Amino acid sequence: MTEINQIPKRDLLFWSGGKDAFLALRYYKDEYKTDPLLITTYDDESRLVPHQQIPIERIRRQAAALSLIHFAVPISYPADNDTYLNALKNAFQAIPYQIERLIFGDLHLKDIRKWREEQFHALGYNTAFPIWAKSVDELIDRLEKEPVTIRVSAVMQSCREHIAPGDLYNRDYAYSLPDHIDPMGENGEFHTEVVF
Repeated sequence: MTEINQIPKRDLLFWSGGKDAFLALRYYKDEYKTDPLLITTYDDESRLVPHQQIPIERIRRQAAALSLIHFAVPISYPADNDTYLNALKNAFQAIPYQIERLIFGDLHLKDIRKWREEQFHALGYNTAFPIWAKSVDELIDRLEKEPVTIRVSAVMQSCREHIAPGDLYNRDYAYSLPDHIDPMGENGEFHTEVVF
Protein backbone atom coordinates (compact mmCIF):
# COMPACT_ATOMS: atom_id res chain seq x y z
CA MET A 1 0.00 0.00 0.00
CA THR A 2 1.29 3.48 -0.86
CA GLU A 3 1.92 5.67 2.16
CA ILE A 4 -0.12 8.88 2.13
CA ASN A 5 3.01 11.03 2.25
CA GLN A 6 4.30 9.30 -0.90
CA ILE A 7 1.25 10.20 -2.98
CA PRO A 8 1.95 13.28 -5.12
CA LYS A 9 0.03 16.39 -4.08
CA ARG A 10 -1.98 18.36 -6.62
CA ASP A 11 -4.70 20.96 -6.72
CA LEU A 12 -7.93 20.23 -8.59
CA LEU A 13 -9.68 22.85 -10.72
CA PHE A 14 -13.38 22.55 -11.52
CA TRP A 15 -13.42 22.83 -15.31
CA SER A 16 -16.71 23.70 -17.03
CA GLY A 17 -15.17 24.45 -20.41
CA GLY A 18 -16.16 28.12 -20.21
CA LYS A 19 -14.39 31.44 -19.84
CA ASP A 20 -14.58 31.65 -16.03
CA ALA A 21 -12.90 28.28 -15.58
CA PHE A 22 -10.30 29.28 -18.18
CA LEU A 23 -9.62 32.55 -16.37
CA ALA A 24 -9.39 30.74 -13.03
CA LEU A 25 -6.82 28.40 -14.60
CA ARG A 26 -4.72 31.27 -15.93
CA TYR A 27 -4.74 33.22 -12.66
CA TYR A 28 -4.06 30.04 -10.69
CA LYS A 29 -1.00 29.28 -12.82
CA ASP A 30 0.20 32.87 -12.43
CA GLU A 31 0.07 32.55 -8.65
CA TYR A 32 1.18 28.98 -8.03
CA LYS A 33 3.48 28.40 -11.03
CA THR A 34 2.19 24.87 -11.49
CA ASP A 35 -0.50 22.96 -13.37
CA PRO A 36 -3.65 21.82 -11.59
CA LEU A 37 -5.63 18.73 -12.40
CA LEU A 38 -9.01 19.35 -14.05
CA ILE A 39 -12.36 17.81 -13.09
CA THR A 40 -15.73 18.09 -14.85
CA THR A 41 -19.14 16.71 -13.94
CA TYR A 42 -21.51 15.85 -16.77
CA ASP A 43 -24.93 14.34 -17.35
CA ASP A 44 -24.49 10.60 -17.86
CA GLU A 45 -27.46 10.42 -20.25
CA SER A 46 -27.00 13.47 -22.49
CA ARG A 47 -23.20 13.55 -21.98
CA LEU A 48 -23.47 17.34 -21.70
CA VAL A 49 -21.93 19.54 -19.03
CA PRO A 50 -24.87 21.15 -17.18
CA HIS A 51 -25.32 24.90 -17.65
CA GLN A 52 -22.63 25.20 -20.35
CA GLN A 53 -24.30 22.47 -22.45
CA ILE A 54 -20.93 21.38 -23.83
CA PRO A 55 -20.44 17.72 -24.82
CA ILE A 56 -17.97 15.98 -22.53
CA GLU A 57 -15.97 14.89 -25.59
CA ARG A 58 -15.23 18.55 -26.37
CA ILE A 59 -14.25 19.12 -22.74
CA ARG A 60 -11.72 16.29 -23.07
CA ARG A 61 -10.33 17.92 -26.21
CA GLN A 62 -9.94 21.20 -24.32
CA ALA A 63 -7.94 19.42 -21.61
CA ALA A 64 -5.76 17.81 -24.26
CA ALA A 65 -5.16 21.21 -25.88
CA LEU A 66 -4.07 22.51 -22.47
CA SER A 67 -1.91 19.40 -21.86
CA LEU A 68 -3.60 18.92 -18.49
CA ILE A 69 -4.77 15.76 -16.74
CA HIS A 70 -8.56 15.66 -16.74
CA PHE A 71 -11.11 13.62 -14.79
CA ALA A 72 -14.74 13.35 -15.95
CA VAL A 73 -17.45 12.48 -13.43
CA PRO A 74 -20.81 11.20 -14.75
CA ILE A 75 -23.87 12.13 -12.68
CA SER A 76 -27.56 11.45 -13.32
CA TYR A 77 -29.22 14.87 -13.60
CA PRO A 78 -31.20 16.46 -12.16
CA ALA A 79 -29.15 15.72 -9.05
CA ASP A 80 -29.65 16.98 -5.52
CA ASN A 81 -26.73 18.29 -3.46
CA ASP A 82 -26.14 14.98 -1.68
CA THR A 83 -25.94 13.06 -4.95
CA TYR A 84 -23.59 15.66 -6.42
CA LEU A 85 -21.31 15.72 -3.39
CA ASN A 86 -21.21 11.94 -3.05
CA ALA A 87 -20.23 11.57 -6.71
CA LEU A 88 -17.44 14.09 -6.23
CA LYS A 89 -16.28 12.53 -2.98
CA ASN A 90 -15.97 9.16 -4.71
CA ALA A 91 -14.17 10.77 -7.65
CA PHE A 92 -11.70 12.55 -5.37
CA GLN A 93 -10.89 9.29 -3.62
CA ALA A 94 -10.29 7.53 -6.94
CA ILE A 95 -7.89 10.18 -8.23
CA PRO A 96 -4.30 8.90 -7.81
CA TYR A 97 -3.12 12.14 -6.22
CA GLN A 98 -3.44 13.72 -2.80
CA ILE A 99 -5.80 16.64 -3.45
CA GLU A 100 -4.71 19.71 -1.51
CA ARG A 101 -7.00 22.41 -2.79
CA LEU A 102 -10.15 22.74 -4.92
CA ILE A 103 -10.12 25.64 -7.38
CA PHE A 104 -13.26 27.42 -8.59
CA GLY A 105 -14.00 30.15 -11.15
CA ASP A 106 -16.59 32.09 -9.16
CA LEU A 107 -16.52 35.88 -9.51
CA HIS A 108 -18.83 37.50 -6.96
CA LEU A 109 -21.79 35.30 -5.98
CA LYS A 110 -21.25 35.05 -2.23
CA ASP A 111 -23.88 32.40 -1.58
CA ILE A 112 -22.30 30.00 -4.07
CA ARG A 113 -18.83 30.59 -2.66
CA LYS A 114 -20.10 30.06 0.89
CA TRP A 115 -21.78 26.80 -0.11
CA ARG A 116 -18.64 25.50 -1.77
CA GLU A 117 -16.48 26.44 1.20
CA GLU A 118 -18.82 24.85 3.73
CA GLN A 119 -19.45 21.64 1.80
CA PHE A 120 -15.92 20.95 0.66
CA HIS A 121 -14.27 22.00 3.91
CA ALA A 122 -16.57 19.46 5.59
CA LEU A 123 -15.07 16.83 3.28
CA GLY A 124 -11.58 17.92 4.29
CA TYR A 125 -10.60 20.07 1.30
CA ASN A 126 -9.39 23.65 1.15
CA THR A 127 -10.83 25.91 -1.55
CA ALA A 128 -9.47 28.77 -3.64
CA PHE A 129 -11.11 31.33 -5.93
CA PRO A 130 -8.41 32.90 -8.17
CA ILE A 131 -10.70 35.38 -9.97
CA TRP A 132 -12.89 36.31 -7.01
CA ALA A 133 -13.90 40.02 -7.00
CA LYS A 134 -11.71 40.86 -9.98
CA SER A 135 -13.13 43.58 -12.21
CA VAL A 136 -14.84 42.84 -15.49
CA ASP A 137 -12.33 45.12 -17.24
CA GLU A 138 -9.39 43.15 -15.88
CA LEU A 139 -10.90 39.79 -16.77
CA ILE A 140 -11.83 40.80 -20.30
CA ASP A 141 -8.35 42.31 -20.76
CA ARG A 142 -6.92 38.93 -19.83
CA LEU A 143 -9.22 37.04 -22.17
CA GLU A 144 -8.32 39.33 -25.06
CA LYS A 145 -4.62 38.54 -24.55
CA GLU A 146 -5.15 34.79 -24.74
CA PRO A 147 -4.96 32.86 -28.05
CA VAL A 148 -8.47 31.46 -27.69
CA THR A 149 -11.95 32.17 -29.02
CA ILE A 150 -14.92 32.42 -26.65
CA ARG A 151 -18.37 31.41 -27.91
CA VAL A 152 -21.73 31.56 -26.16
CA SER A 153 -22.78 27.95 -25.52
CA ALA A 154 -26.10 28.36 -23.67
CA VAL A 155 -28.55 31.18 -22.93
CA MET A 156 -31.22 31.71 -20.29
CA GLN A 157 -34.66 31.83 -21.92
CA SER A 158 -35.33 35.40 -20.72
CA CYS A 159 -32.13 36.67 -22.39
CA ARG A 160 -32.55 35.14 -25.84
CA GLU A 161 -33.72 38.40 -27.35
CA HIS A 162 -30.18 39.73 -26.83
CA ILE A 163 -27.93 36.66 -26.83
CA ALA A 164 -27.76 33.51 -28.96
CA PRO A 165 -25.72 30.32 -28.74
CA GLY A 166 -22.73 30.59 -31.03
CA ASP A 167 -22.29 34.34 -30.53
CA LEU A 168 -18.66 35.47 -30.37
CA TYR A 169 -17.89 36.75 -26.87
CA ASN A 170 -15.38 39.59 -26.62
CA ARG A 171 -15.06 43.07 -25.11
CA ASP A 172 -17.42 44.76 -27.58
CA TYR A 173 -20.00 42.02 -27.12
CA ALA A 174 -19.85 42.08 -23.31
CA TYR A 175 -20.31 45.84 -23.13
CA SER A 176 -23.08 45.90 -25.73
CA LEU A 177 -25.37 43.81 -23.51
CA PRO A 178 -28.31 45.53 -21.79
CA ASP A 179 -27.81 46.71 -18.22
CA HIS A 180 -29.91 43.89 -16.77
CA ILE A 181 -27.49 41.28 -18.18
CA ASP A 182 -24.21 40.84 -16.34
CA PRO A 183 -21.39 41.29 -18.89
CA MET A 184 -19.77 38.09 -17.61
CA GLY A 185 -23.08 36.20 -17.37
CA GLU A 186 -22.42 35.68 -13.69
CA ASN A 187 -26.10 35.35 -12.83
CA GLY A 188 -26.58 32.51 -15.30
CA GLU A 189 -27.82 34.71 -18.14
CA PHE A 190 -25.49 32.89 -20.53
CA HIS A 191 -22.61 30.43 -20.53
CA THR A 192 -19.60 30.10 -22.77
CA GLU A 193 -17.18 27.65 -24.35
CA VAL A 194 -13.47 28.24 -24.84
CA VAL A 195 -12.31 27.22 -28.31
CA PHE A 196 -8.62 26.46 -28.75
